[in-house]
Amino acid sequence: MKYNLRFKLDVKKNVYISKKADMSAEPYYQISAIITINKKRINYYTGFSAQESAWFNTIADDGKHTYGVRKGCYAKKRARVVPYSDVNRALNVISATLLTLSAQHEEMTKEIIVEALNGALGKTARNKCKDVEVVAADSGIVESPEPEVKEEEKNQFWVLAEMFCIDTSVTNGRNKTRINTINHLRRFEKQRGKEITFADCNAKLLIDFNVFLDQDEGQNDTTLHPRHRARKKRQTTISKIMICIKQFFKWCRKHYGITDFGNIGDYTAPPAHYGDPIIITQEEKRKLWNTVFDDADLEYTRDLFYFQCSIGCRISDYFRLRYENLVEEDGQMCIYYCPDKTVRSTSIICRIPLTPNAINVLNKYHIEDALPKTPLFHFPKHSQTYNRQLKRMFKAAGLDRKVVTYNSYNQMEIKPLYDIAISKFARSNFVDTMVGNGVPNNITGTMSGHIAGSKAFHRYHNRQKSQQQNEAIAMLD
Repeated sequence: MKYNLRFKLDVKKNVYISKKADMSAEPYYQISAIITINKKRINYYTGFSAQESAWFNTIADDGKHTYGVRKGCYAKKRARVVPYSDVNRALNVISATLLTLSAQHEEMTKEIIVEALNGALGKTARNKCKDVEVVAADSGIVESPEPEVKEEEKNQFWVLAEMFCIDTSVTNGRNKTRINTINHLRRFEKQRGKEITFADCNAKLLIDFNVFLDQDEGQNDTTLHPRHRARKKRQTTISKIMICIKQFFKWCRKHYGITDFGNIGDYTAPPAHYGDPIIITQEEKRKLWNTVFDDADLEYTRDLFYFQCSIGCRISDYFRLRYENLVEEDGQMCIYYCPDKTVRSTSIICRIPLTPNAINVLNKYHIEDALPKTPLFHFPKHSQTYNRQLKRMFKAAGLDRKVVTYNSYNQMEIKPLYDIAISKFARSNFVDTMVGNGVPNNITGTMSGHIAGSKAFHRYHNRQKSQQQNEAIAMLD
């Protein structure tokens, strides 16, 4: 089914501005998708709005149009301010969704298109009727003289790459990994100076991309904020990115029958390197519990960390805990939750009885009129914020044990424990304590969320190895 698609900043439709807002500021205008099928035009409101100075519509030498919000600018989704990347990703999702519909349907009606786009963008049912307008293509409405872009002219590689990042058959965490991988691939394309297509993809291209990742380091780029500069990547990170790229080609072959690429199978991704896990001991955890902090924020961070040590869940699952996850059984308070990472591959349900100290933390911050969906604690907004607070808290508690680690250049470094404190310490302490005290791995896995035969389970405990090393060396005297 043939169709035309372009995006437009509708300067005739200014979004609602609060009376408290600065009226001298540049207004925001609706971003609409103009879809033309059989001489009928569908004006679909994307849900985003942008300022005219932030919007761009460029034409390449081959006549292809590129739409979006400029890098570093902000837009709005309804009344909420969002970064430029959210808007540009939504426009790519619309393009990818229409491409899929055209392959699945010989005739596309307004209802089919609107339902598919609303589902892809996650719109609620109450807004559907306001987001679309159908007019005849030969009506008297005057449009801007921008030529329409044929979807067939778009690079199918990047259209499918965007769809790969919104695959509903995997978890949100894996989709974030895919988004990160595709962003690295776009930077590689920019450095390469040539557009990537399926016809160009072969083992040599993946080797070049691997070399790019290995040499990609932009700490000396003063034109970017330090947070936005590329950092030296460990081999484990490069391995994860390259494996994800190979999965993308398998996904394209399986779901869309794409076989235009070359000898991708001849490329082998580098193996991941995992060193011995760094784990806080029970003595260090008890020292944290008994430390009196002058700063209330550090005390709250300590309580959050101690509770996580008591249940051993991943940080993503921890931040999603609600009061409905608390279940009392025969006088024993327990936490029940489904690990998000493995929810698509297994239906395991984690059950963790709470220790007395964990119950004390729970009671300390208990909300009397809490609803089932009320968060268990006032969690930090981002895991990075939580990790920064942990470093401060560890340092204030005097946890300065020297540990050996390797940096991105494979150079050995000796650092104090507080300098590398992260939320993973809580999960590794939980697993290491269980394994060190003889709890079977399958029982520990039912509480930590590891599936049977997990390859990652050994990366969370180290006590048995240390004890065996001490006993072995004692035989020398």
